[in-house]
Amino acid sequence: MYLMHTNDHVKCCDDDLLLLLQNGEKWAFDEIYARYWEKLFVYLIKVVTDKEEASDILQEIFISLWHRRFSLGGISSLKAYLFMSAKYKSLDYIKENINKNRYLESITVFFDRQNDSMEEQYAADELSILIDKEIDRLPPKMREVFILSRRENLSHKMISEKLMISEKTVKKQINNVLKVLRLKFTTGKSL
Repeated sequence: MYLMHTNDHVKCCDDDLLLLLQNGEKWAFDEIYARYWEKLFVYLIKVVTDKEEASDILQEIFISLWHRRFSLGGISSLKAYLFMSAKYKSLDYIKENINKNRYLESITVFFDRQNDSMEEQYAADELSILIDKEIDRLPPKMREVFILSRRENLSHKMISEKLMISEKTVKKQINNVLKVLRLKFTTGKSL
């Protein structure tokens, strides 16, 4: 059954090639590769749908076959072994790819949210600066009423007592400030 490397090796059956491979015969490995690479490649392309990935997996299968050549004694069918290897390696690729895609999606979502919140924060900071500038332009009494109301959260009654003005005046001053701000930020004009 042990054959020499001749043109007869193409006539070897898979079982003989497997035994020769287990004995370290490089030409037996080359023959196995020549017989099965294309069939395995077609199978892998159907499973992983990417030629480059299929090619990489195919290479891994044959590298593994060569490295394990001395421990292949339990294989009953070379063809079945190769296709099972292709099946498991392609499933590993799919699982890994799914995890990578999930990871990439979660990273993308995270950074999108971060960008959105950073943009929102930036917009809020810019708006706050613009509002402060407009408040600084208000007449002093109107500015004081507004600051006591909105920044110090005092009630109309408390402001009226503190500034010794009527609650009606406090309310009117706050409404006037809000009109000024609304006009400024909806039309871009000041009063």
